[in-house]
Amino acid sequence: MKNRTLIIIVISQIFITMLFLLLTIGNEILDIPHYVFNDTPTSYSQRIGEIIIELSIFLVVMTTQSMLLRKLFKHIKLLEGFIPICAKCKKIRNKEDKWVQMEDYISKHSLAKFSHGLCDDCARQLYPEYYNKKR
Repeated sequence: MKNRTLIIIVISQIFITMLFLLLTIGNEILDIPHYVFNDTPTSYSQRIGEIIIELSIFLVVMTTQSMLLRKLFKHIKLLEGFIPICAKCKKIRNKEDKWVQMEDYISKHSLAKFSHGLCDDCARQLYPEYYNKKR
């Protein structure tokens, strides 16, 4: 987990999980509906049963979220920081100090795929006799 962005995601998920857990348990221990809605107090035995049910649901949701997050981390590749690039040929210097094509570097370090074509200016320069100038 070298990338700062992934660390931020993990920390935020832990924070949200803890907040959810504290609100769930706090609601049942403090009997918040009694104070907020001026409802009749809930018996202690009923609150214990609600805590068990809510924690069971909480564990199922958090286990599912954890598995999905782990699966997501396997697929996430982020490009961040400074990437040294040649001003003329646009090759990128990798960690081994070798200059590689930009497409190769980005394909290796992300999930991006490339498809090549020609922009209008290059098509006019390379194929002036075939390029429709009105296009």
